[in-house]
Amino acid sequence: MSNLAFEAPVRVALKSRVVIQGPSGSGLTWTSLRMAQGMGGTVGVVDTNRGSAALYAEHFDFVHLPMNSGKPNLLIEALAVAAEQRIHTLVVDSGTAFWSGRGGLMSQVDHLTLNKYNGNNNKAWGETRELEQNLFDALLSFPGHLIVTLRTRADYQLQDLGEGRMGVVKYGTKPEQRDNFDADFHFTLSLDMAHAGTVTKSRVLDIPVGAAIEEPGEDLGKLVASWLGSGAEMPDALDIRDQALDPAMTDDDLRELHRLAGKSNLLRAAVLNEHDEVEALGALIVREGEQAKKENRRRTRPAAAPEQPAREAQDSPPAPEYVPDDKAFVAQWAHAIAGIGGGENAEQDLNTVEANLRQEKADGAVSQHDYVHVYRMLEQRRTSLGLPYGQPHDATAGAQ
Repeated sequence: MSNLAFEAPVRVALKSRVVIQGPSGSGLTWTSLRMAQGMGGTVGVVDTNRGSAALYAEHFDFVHLPMNSGKPNLLIEALAVAAEQRIHTLVVDSGTAFWSGRGGLMSQVDHLTLNKYNGNNNKAWGETRELEQNLFDALLSFPGHLIVTLRTRADYQLQDLGEGRMGVVKYGTKPEQRDNFDADFHFTLSLDMAHAGTVTKSRVLDIPVGAAIEEPGEDLGKLVASWLGSGAEMPDALDIRDQALDPAMTDDDLRELHRLAGKSNLLRAAVLNEHDEVEALGALIVREGEQAKKENRRRTRPAAAPEQPAREAQDSPPAPEYVPDDKAFVAQWAHAIAGIGGGENAEQDLNTVEANLRQEKADGAVSQHDYVHVYRMLEQRRTSLGLPYGQPHDATAGAQ
């Protein structure tokens, strides 16, 4: 029997995936920083343009990672570090470096062609395709908004400037990247030398393809992020990573976590593991599952208290299995979870509690130790009420 099944679609909240392309000098860095500011939160820039983004440090608030190599593995690592630092909007300026720059994919293919495959370019590409796909998977699964700039090949044309004057005009043609680079991106903006933009791809219904934007900036970034971000919240790659690293997780728990990560398209997300090494989220969950099997982990049930005289119990109380970092915090959430009984609103109430708990984690208001404990109490309550695991699509993040 097939495990496939069609279901009614549910709109989910998405993080923006934006491409800004244009010839050198068209304002790629400036425009991407303006749009990123409109998307809100901490802005980070992976800068492969000899640190040129730092020229605008007085105009924009952002954190900066200069990079002098186009090796794809370096960008994958940068994505994992940016996620760990909770960077809300990441600008990769420019993505062209990881295609045709020093150490980029084209450079690696050329090296393999000449030194390993005796001029056979197809075999060289065959070996490099997996690295290329890993890079795209890491980009598209980044837990924040993402803007990638692409340089286009410059060309020149003689044009009539009016009043009988002719002039040479520079314009961009095809981006220096693989074909259909933006196939899985939500929005593509093409800049000209006057820094004006034309929308060449859009999944944002409020901004049609062909729309001309004279000064693309903060308002455009805010509109794109707002439209795409409308919907039910999806799990975060770091939250799933933290759950997977919980030593109390059983093999069955990790199987369910792997299913959840797959459903959320996060198996290829680049995260830092317990050794601060870059690892794909799916591979981390599988590794932890194998470890759980070796340790023969089982769900723990609280043992019944032995019968003993009241005075003896008072003199030597049993040591607690869990010691919270913040007793008031844990008690508050335990009370909220325990107060949710059966009924038609139970699932919605649990979703609200989970959304608020995730927000507390994102704001740094809860330790990892307490977060994992409260989250497990939440899932145990779901199980006792016969409700599905994890936050379903109709949950509202951050609900008060």
